[in-house]
Amino acid sequence: MELDRDHIHQLMNEKVMGVINETDEQLLQNALKEYPELQTEFEQLQQEYAIWSENPTVRTLNSEADFAYVEDELKHRKLRKRSVQTFGVLFIAATITSLAIFTYPLITSHPRKAQVALMSTGNKTLQLRLASGEIVDLSSRKDSIAVNGGTAQLHNQNNSLTYTIKTNTAVPDQVNQLWVPPGMDYHITLSDGTHVFLNSATTLRFPFHFSGNTREITVDGEAWLQVAKDENRPFILHTPKGTVQVLGTSFNVNTYDSGRIKVSLVEGAVSVAIAGKQTVLKPGQAITYQQDKGTALTALNQNELLWIKGKYKLDNTPMKEITKVLPRWYGVQVVIDNPEIAEKRFTGTILKAEPMQEFLDAIQLTTGAESYYKDGVLHIR
Repeated sequence: MELDRDHIHQLMNEKVMGVINETDEQLLQNALKEYPELQTEFEQLQQEYAIWSENPTVRTLNSEADFAYVEDELKHRKLRKRSVQTFGVLFIAATITSLAIFTYPLITSHPRKAQVALMSTGNKTLQLRLASGEIVDLSSRKDSIAVNGGTAQLHNQNNSLTYTIKTNTAVPDQVNQLWVPPGMDYHITLSDGTHVFLNSATTLRFPFHFSGNTREITVDGEAWLQVAKDENRPFILHTPKGTVQVLGTSFNVNTYDSGRIKVSLVEGAVSVAIAGKQTVLKPGQAITYQQDKGTALTALNQNELLWIKGKYKLDNTPMKEITKVLPRWYGVQVVIDNPEIAEKRFTGTILKAEPMQEFLDAIQLTTGAESYYKDGVLHIR
């Protein structure tokens, strides 16, 4: 098996904390058998964790023993809040340099219950606006839905949308708009077989049927695409800052930040046209455009694609950048009152979906920062 040491080390932590699932435990056991040096590391980790867990009196966040204390405290908080078994883990540690490491759940496939104040603007439901003006609430309407006077049949199941169109009834230039609200992700299969996986707070514009010499859609937010091959009809993805043209490939596009777009290519080939410049990417490459800096070509960062699998990795990320993500995850506006908190940096992996309060507990334990709501806005101080 190919060894991904970062992933295996993560599984080691989950194992010693008793939260690993059966599939991941089997993967860990296979790796330990195939790579003997990992067995030594794992045994050391078990010994250290046992020692840490016996020292709950540690309160100053300036040593390795903090790993055990913080984890133990968060486990107890979860148990006090829930009467059922917890299936996620929030693993946090802090060092004297204010670098925190945490594993925290992120993406859910279902609308969250009202646990935080939603933003005052924007739609809060999974919504499809048809070219005719008809609006379909996909959050509440499931299974088979007839639209456009019965000429189109939507199939909304398992957080995924497919559709069938009666022959010769779809008008290619009629564009529909799909909105994925904060706290959700959603999958749609287009008429040509292209799969589009949409992250939260993302808009997709697409026709029910492609005709002519091209297949064109528009994405504003973040999406992963696996484009169906069609050598005679290039697939063109429009963004607020440029276009991406492909024949058949898998790639990620991120336009969340104003004035910035990033395209990451996994396989195939894409041609990216931004600010009058054309760049052809090869597999394993990514291109980033920023209005004030121009374009930069870099190696693909696989961590940035983990959102598709319900994970999100933070790499020495300032708190002020993390709080930009919270409106997309939870639909809540965030203000940091304390400038020092804004500069704290975190590294870690966000796993399964959990209430935002788990994240706020982590921040309080590692930094002492408290949170409160005022007029529907979350403040961190």
